[in-house]
Amino acid sequence: MFEKKKVYTDKFEPIYDAFEHVKRVRSGKIDILNIYVETPLLVDVLKFLVDSDITTGLSTKRINKFDNGEHYDTVIKYSEDFIKYLKTNNTGSDEAIKNVMGYINKFENPEVREFLKGIATKTYKLGIDVKTANKFFAMNGIEPIQTWEVQLGTPIDKCNIPEGTYFYLSKKLNGVRASYHGYVNGYRLMSRQGKEYTGCEHIINDLKILGIGENFFVDGELIYKNKEGLSDSDAFQKGSGLANRKDADKSDLKLVLFDCFVSSNTRYSARKSFLLDLKEKIEQLHLENVEVVEMVYEGTNQKEIWKWLDYAEEHDWEGIMINLDTPYEFKRTKNLIKVKKFYDISLRVVDVILSESGRYKGQMGALRCKLYDTTVDVGYGFVDEERKAFAENPSDIIGKIINIKYKEPTRNKQGGVSIQFGGFECIRYDKDIPDDEDETFEFWRN
Repeated sequence: MFEKKKVYTDKFEPIYDAFEHVKRVRSGKIDILNIYVETPLLVDVLKFLVDSDITTGLSTKRINKFDNGEHYDTVIKYSEDFIKYLKTNNTGSDEAIKNVMGYINKFENPEVREFLKGIATKTYKLGIDVKTANKFFAMNGIEPIQTWEVQLGTPIDKCNIPEGTYFYLSKKLNGVRASYHGYVNGYRLMSRQGKEYTGCEHIINDLKILGIGENFFVDGELIYKNKEGLSDSDAFQKGSGLANRKDADKSDLKLVLFDCFVSSNTRYSARKSFLLDLKEKIEQLHLENVEVVEMVYEGTNQKEIWKWLDYAEEHDWEGIMINLDTPYEFKRTKNLIKVKKFYDISLRVVDVILSESGRYKGQMGALRCKLYDTTVDVGYGFVDEERKAFAENPSDIIGKIINIKYKEPTRNKQGGVSIQFGGFECIRYDKDIPDDEDETFEFWRN
């Protein structure tokens, strides 16, 4: 007896089957993709999903409002038109959503319809990032997606610095990463995602005055000038808000440099010397839009790391950075090490928030916890089994006190108290009173 061959009625159905196959494996995803490489439109859809430069302007919440059983006429006739339409009609308008839903609702298979909604909103989680996709493209002679890579640090708890290693300490900045690669993109400050920061001509002009030409790579962070003396956290919120708004006046932002070179093969010791020369020039020329990061120690005494971490805490710094005397790497590396303190707080869970899309769709996306007269959502630090269990039996966690590790106390947009980067650690079976109800707990000093 022969197995009946599956008959497809549209090009998206075999892509759905292929991507679901890829999702089911934890390793060897490229091998699975290679099985389906000849599937029509598969490469186009893969590029569409993983390329961060492509946006659609559609959210799951918005698109679900129009998934109401109503029939919509659509200008999208063929599979090839679907991706093209999403790229060129990315305003998120009602008309665009109706055209998208009109096409999606032609499919009888509800799983394929959800798949297409995931494509339209770019929330479908394939478990493949742009680097993996580019490896797959390279193996098959397909043009890769252009990416913007910078050197990223590794937390100190994941690194080992052998005794006697010469290292350099500097202030860890709390800003928005910004860099430019002169011979690639000219005088344009770029985000980690490869998006241009507009309105930064005042910074570019200062770099030109310093003689930083198009043959340089410049790396640093956009920082709020903070003339009013805000806390580090509040200054970060104000600065990041300015940096990411296209139409904002960004004259209150400066670029603080922590790397600058012509050749990435140059070791950090030489790059540091060049930065110190730049610092002297900046002071002589009284430039206000460019600075060099504060450098505090170099040597082999590892006790200095913890001494300066205490200093960072006392002076409201984000933390400290350790550079080893190695070339610059355009990737995450253990030759650049970040050191910062985290705090603990125990709070009571008041709700389980289910994820509406992505890998954890239908499972717990976050635990909502009471913090004084407001709430905070804790969305990471969980294993998959916990996400599933809390979603299926919310009563098992609601009302419990959990321990949360967080970066620092902060305030939300309404001015209420909040925490930055809160992550789940464990359930506190040993506590009857959460910290926000304990009169002896000092939130702002924790």
